[in-house]
Amino acid sequence: MSNADNKNINYSLNVAKCLAIFAVICIHCTLFKFGRKGLVIDALSRFAVPLFFLISGYFSFYPNLEKALDKYKTRSYRLIKLLISSVILYFVFYVFVIGYDSFYDALFSITLGHIFDVIIFNAYTYGPHLWFIGSLLYCYIFYYILGRFKFDYRKLYVIVPILLGSCLMLGEFASFMGFKHIPITYYRNFLFMALPFFTLGYFMHDNQEKLIGILSDKNLILIMVLSCLLVVIEVFAVGKLDLYVGSIIFAATLVLWCIKNPDKLNFKVAGFIGGTLYTSIYVLHLLVMKMLKMYGIKYGYFNPIIVFVVTSVISFLIYKVTLFIRQHRKKATVKADNEH
Repeated sequence: MSNADNKNINYSLNVAKCLAIFAVICIHCTLFKFGRKGLVIDALSRFAVPLFFLISGYFSFYPNLEKALDKYKTRSYRLIKLLISSVILYFVFYVFVIGYDSFYDALFSITLGHIFDVIIFNAYTYGPHLWFIGSLLYCYIFYYILGRFKFDYRKLYVIVPILLGSCLMLGEFASFMGFKHIPITYYRNFLFMALPFFTLGYFMHDNQEKLIGILSDKNLILIMVLSCLLVVIEVFAVGKLDLYVGSIIFAATLVLWCIKNPDKLNFKVAGFIGGTLYTSIYVLHLLVMKMLKMYGIKYGYFNPIIVFVVTSVISFLIYKVTLFIRQHRKKATVKADNEH
C-alpha cells in the first residue's frame, strides 16, 4: 500500500491519498444518516477506494520482470503480516473491549461459511473494512503468479471494462431493474473492484506519456468537477451505493492529474499522512470510531474530523515508536559487528 520504495516521490499523489483516507472515514462515519447533505458527502467520498487501488497498480508497473516479481512478493508478505495482525487486533477488540461475544463463543462460531466468505469475497467478520487489504493482497499474488508464467500483463487491459461494468451492473444499474438487495460482497471484492482498478493503474503507468499529453490541466480539472456533479445526480437518482460512475471518473482523473503534476500539491503534513501514515490510519480508524462511540463522543458532521485527527495522532505515535525501535536495533547490530 505504499510507494515508499520508489525513489521519485509524487507529492501530489500523497496528498490525494490523504484526502482519500479522510473520505474513507467520512463513509464509515455513516454521514448519510444525517440527511441529504450527508448522503451527498458519502457519495462524493466513494472515489477513495478506487483511488487507492489505482495508485497501488500505478506503482506496480516495472519494465523489468524480475524486479516486478521481487516487489510483488515483498509487498505480499508485508500485506499478509498486516492483515493477520489487523484481524487479530479487531478480534481482540470486539471480544474483550466491546464484549461482542465471549472468547470461546467467538472462536468456535467461525464456520466454513465464514472461511469461504474470507477467501472468495474478502469479507471479514471482525474488521469488515479489512476487505481492502485482502483484495489488494490478492492483486499482488495474482500478478506474481502471472509473472512467474511469463504472462504479458498488457493482455489484462481488456478485462478492465468488463469487470468494472460487472461491478457497476451489480452495484448500481441493478437498482434500476428492481434488484435492491444484492449483497455488497458480491461486487466489492478482488475480482470486480480490486483487480480492474489495480490493472487500470498499471495501464496508466504503462501509458502515462500518452495519457498526460492528451488532456490539459484545465480539462482534467473540468472533468473532475463534472464527475462530482455526475455523482450528485446518481445519488439522487439511485440512492446510496458503494460505487458510482462519477466516482470512477473522478478517481482516474485525479490520479492522472497528480501524475502530470507530481510536485503541485507539496503540502508537508498532508503529504506525510498520505505517504507514511495512511495505512495505519486505514486499519485503526474503525477501532477509534468504536471507542469514541463507547464514550458517547458524537458531533454529527464533525465526527470524521475528530476520528481523522485522533487516528492520525495515534498512527504518528506508532510510527515514531517503530522508528525508534528500528534505529535502536540498527545501532545494536552495528555495535555488535564492530565488537566482532
